Amino acid sequence: MCEGHATEAVWSDAHFTMHTPVGGSLPGTVWVASTEHVDSFCDLSPAAAEAFGPMVARVERAILARGDVGRVHLYRWGDGGAHFHVWFLPRPLGMLEANGAMLPLWEDVLPNVTDDELLTAAREIADRMG
Repeated sequence: MCEGHATEAVWSDAHFTMHTPVGGSLPGTVWVASTEHVDSFCDLSPAAAEAFGPMVARVERAILARGDVGRVHLYRWGDGGAHFHVWFLPRPLGMLEANGAMLPLWEDVLPNVTDDELLTAAREIADRMG
């Protein structure tokens, strides 16, 4: 992300920016990055750490409001990447086989939707964030 590999932010505040993935099969998937150049939760400034929980709750509520989501999964990957970010993946309503760690695997094997569909869903989420 620091080298400019991120999609344009669809939402931001003083501590975080929200982005769409490049390709994917689950509309409503977004990733949120710190505006601070840090690697992990423990490296966030006190202000960013304090803002993280309420921001996560707002993102989850906004994704759930789409109406076709059974649960929102939150993942943090980043081995080898030195910029803190987390992924929000919506588990489709009724898709119980995608519980837990299985959702990212399903996301990889399901057919991709268009980038426009991903962006439209992300903008809906951003609009609900305010």
